Amino acid sequence: MTATTPSALDLAVEINRVTAGTGVSSCSLDELWAPISVVVPFEAAWMGVFDTGQNRYQTLTAVGHDAVNRAYLESSDFNEQVEAFELFRRTRPLCLRDVPVPPAEIPSWAERWWPAGYREGIGVPLVARDGRRLGVMTMFTDSPARPSDAARDVIGVIAPMISAAIDPMTTIAGLAALVGDARAGGVVGRDGTVCRLPGMPVHPLLFQNSRVVRTALAKLTQRKIHTAFLWPDPYGRDDYVRITAIACPPQAPNYFIALILVSPQGDLLGLTHRELEVLGFIIDGRTNQSIAHALFITERTVAAHMEHIRAKLDAPTRTVAAVRSLHLALYLPPQPTDVAE
Repeated sequence: MTATTPSALDLAVEINRVTAGTGVSSCSLDELWAPISVVVPFEAAWMGVFDTGQNRYQTLTAVGHDAVNRAYLESSDFNEQVEAFELFRRTRPLCLRDVPVPPAEIPSWAERWWPAGYREGIGVPLVARDGRRLGVMTMFTDSPARPSDAARDVIGVIAPMISAAIDPMTTIAGLAALVGDARAGGVVGRDGTVCRLPGMPVHPLLFQNSRVVRTALAKLTQRKIHTAFLWPDPYGRDDYVRITAIACPPQAPNYFIALILVSPQGDLLGLTHRELEVLGFIIDGRTNQSIAHALFITERTVAAHMEHIRAKLDAPTRTVAAVRSLHLALYLPPQPTDVAE
């Protein structure tokens, strides 16, 4: 490392000062450019998050780029270039001089960056600790001497810190900690895939398009940011698990839509399976006649179950029983496999 190149420690301290104690939603990512420019004096820089659904990047922050260049960096053409250079298979950032192809043979450089006066550039893959592709950071300079190899290596050392700052999983893991008894969980992406939550196993009930996931997402779309309910558990010692779903913030770079956690069933207050079924229908606003038809029982039986439910919940009315059961996460959504007694 040359004497004029700031150390990775110096840059790390500055990045930590900007991002410490904040999530990406509250941290101004624009503030990262000042300390980075000390290491790589650039003319233009850009950071984008990878949109798995669109298979391209969405701008998080940019400096020195006009709208046309930003649009290119968000295009599928730019993503194809990232793939062609195998940026995410490399162990360090990639400079233009590292590419085994002359700049004149690279369409983006021949047609866009070289005519704009740029003579060197660096692409930095931003990767989560668990290997998820988060995004890309690029910087362009007007001198082939910048960035130096030493500066490139410094950027490589601090890239994981930047990745942590933009990783939506950082904030989501904080939300998961609020549900102290959660034993498993997953994070649902916009494309429906269920990703592992760091430090927590994925429950067998949580997979793409499973009934549990569909039910949780349906409840969250009803103008709710949080929901909890019971679900039969064929894999555990108890009859049920408690599912807690929390909507994820919609803004970039959050390509996740919901956090789903699995906890022990907790105290069911002595409610039987049939009583939980009846209670679930009541919460959904069904009449006794409708409940009787769905469960293949008589209205008198439904009324008897309702009396038992009210007694166990110490509720004077069915409405109070419904409200209390929701508060206690005793809601069992109607199951398609319900059978008669």
